Amino acid sequence: MTMKTLLLASALLAGLFGSLAAAPAPPAPSTYNAFCRTQWLFASPCAQINTTIVMQIQAMSPQYELVSVIADAIKANHTSVDGLQAETLTFFFSSTVMIGGCRVTAMSTSLGFTSILDNGLNYCNLYNLLSASGLTSSPGFMEMTNEWACLSYGLATCRV
Repeated sequence: MTMKTLLLASALLAGLFGSLAAAPAPPAPSTYNAFCRTQWLFASPCAQINTTIVMQIQAMSPQYELVSVIADAIKANHTSVDGLQAETLTFFFSSTVMIGGCRVTAMSTSLGFTSILDNGLNYCNLYNLLSASGLTSSPGFMEMTNEWACLSYGLATCRV
């Protein structure tokens, strides 16, 4: 690992832990709905990440529908191609301690009473947007989630 990479990773982690108290907490998921919560770190400003996600939601219409946009939050809906499944998506943006960095807390929650084990559907709702927008290749990108925060994360097979 080069010194530059090590410094960038350290700065991103410091930004994550330094901004935890400042970020709004997403609403708690219902105990009867499948959900996924994940965090992403970027070495780019939140305004840029926000704009990129909004443009990708609009590009993936009608499957994704933009509900509202403000500087530090986006709300959207996702409907499956067959129209049988629907989920709400929320993205919360907060600047990291690292100048110019951004931490995004993203969440997808199934609207209907569904199996808690959704085979990664809610994770893929979030990841597909990010991947299609090219943000997974952006400088400093790092994703943090697990099976406790993102049900069926380990089963997800996402296809954009």
